[in-house]
Amino acid sequence: MAVLEGCCCDEHHHAANCIICGKPIIYLKNEQLMECAVCHKVKPANAACVDGHFVCDECHSSGSDEILGFLRKSREDDPIKLFLDVCSLDAVHLHGPEHHSIVPCVLLTAYKNCGGEIDFGKAMDTAWRRGQDVPGGACGFLGVCGAASGAGIFESILVGASPLTPLEWEYPQRMTAQVLNKLVEVGGPRCCKRTGRLAIETASEFLREKHGFCMPFSRPKCTFSGKNKECLKGRCPFFEP
Repeated sequence: MAVLEGCCCDEHHHAANCIICGKPIIYLKNEQLMECAVCHKVKPANAACVDGHFVCDECHSSGSDEILGFLRKSREDDPIKLFLDVCSLDAVHLHGPEHHSIVPCVLLTAYKNCGGEIDFGKAMDTAWRRGQDVPGGACGFLGVCGAASGAGIFESILVGASPLTPLEWEYPQRMTAQVLNKLVEVGGPRCCKRTGRLAIETASEFLREKHGFCMPFSRPKCTFSGKNKECLKGRCPFFEP
């Protein structure tokens, strides 16, 4: 499968499915080199749309200025409301690797707005960069959902963990594990909104249990289910018919 020559579709932007043409995404049996339909660089690909458009993770997550700018200005202290507000921005697609950075950045913003002390600007830049190291499709290809990794990134920044910090090393692992357990309880396939919300809820509970820090969250019904063909419907805790 290759990108169509002479295609001018990359002038368009679709929030769901292929961001170039809006057609369904298919996952490839074997990773192959493909040309990104946006930046035109040749990169390893594990998914493309039915018309052959491949968009690399970097281009899929190119809305960092809009997302981080919104979060830096926000005074919202409910991390779920904050997450849903971010997910409504034009820069955020229905699914995609940008969520791997959005989860820790939302948690950091809500933590700061709830009175938590942190070098906010530096932490946000670090969280976004680390989240982008988690590739698209990580839930299926690596066995670690990017939302869970995002929660672990948040905890790592919060406690100052590194590969050599004895106690601090443990905390991000535990948070990530708790999020993964919650995600598996609900089941798949992927939904970046569902996993993001579950990760944020679990991370907020972890903060209260392990750090004694209260970051309350709401549970509004999902407004994305009609756009998601893989929606779990009644199996999802956020679905309301």
